Amino acid sequence: MSLSCFLLGSCQGNSSDSSCIKSDLGRYSFESVRGLKNGQAGCLATYRDQTGKQAVVRVEKGGSGPFEDGGTAVPFEKHFVFHRRHKDGILVGWQRGPVSITVFLQDKAVPQGPVLRAYLYKYHSDITAEVSATRRQVDQLRLESKRRPKDASLHLELARKYRKLGDNVMAAQEYHISVDADRMCYACYYEMGTLYQKLGHWDLAIRATRRAKDLKPKDPKPLILLGDLFYKVHNGQQALINYQKALALEPLPEDLTRLTKRIGELKKGKYMLEVLPGARKKKPVKDGDQQPE
Repeated sequence: MSLSCFLLGSCQGNSSDSSCIKSDLGRYSFESVRGLKNGQAGCLATYRDQTGKQAVVRVEKGGSGPFEDGGTAVPFEKHFVFHRRHKDGILVGWQRGPVSITVFLQDKAVPQGPVLRAYLYKYHSDITAEVSATRRQVDQLRLESKRRPKDASLHLELARKYRKLGDNVMAAQEYHISVDADRMCYACYYEMGTLYQKLGHWDLAIRATRRAKDLKPKDPKPLILLGDLFYKVHNGQQALINYQKALALEPLPEDLTRLTKRIGELKKGKYMLEVLPGARKKKPVKDGDQQPE
């Protein structure tokens, strides 16, 4: 199987689909175009530059692509797209009406290049309009929050909008304002925990998530998040405790498989502290014995 098939799905079907561009794009030479598997409408096109690096484009009609849950929109020229690391490059994705476009750029760290430019010209990103709308909503919420500075719900919504725009600093600030206004705001603490998890601020993430757990002790979500956080910092004991508590509260099916797998790993000793060979317990000090200085 070729690299393009391995990265973005099996390659079968009709190669005459006009959804993909069948020509050279800047320094990238056109190599091939194939249909999608299982009769899906769309195509998979492969390009290669002079150094042998690939660009693989998947156009799927009626699909949601790998960015179904969204993400942080980043600008590329006049457009906005989602992107994330993938193997030895990045995946860039966006939606144009019912069509999802995913571009794999080998050996790249940020969205760039003529292949991406050409496909954005052919399929303008719907995310661009969404970002503009979100910015207008932020302006409106900021004005309203000045009139109602103690309304935690306004600051929570502002934090969500800033996250959507990729402004994590402002998002964190709004989360903190929201919990200052309402110490019982479960969503404020839980979402703050997910933000700090994304940023790698583990102590802050654990602190916020523990507060969310205290506010809703029967909700498995903060327990799962705590388990994930402790798993990430290799604290197997605490990860196992929180995962097992979450499992007892009947988590959602999409979380159950991962929970079961990780509990199994932790029970087998992963990330668990071990007593060093030869380590001995300290003898209790008897009355009259001199204690060390």
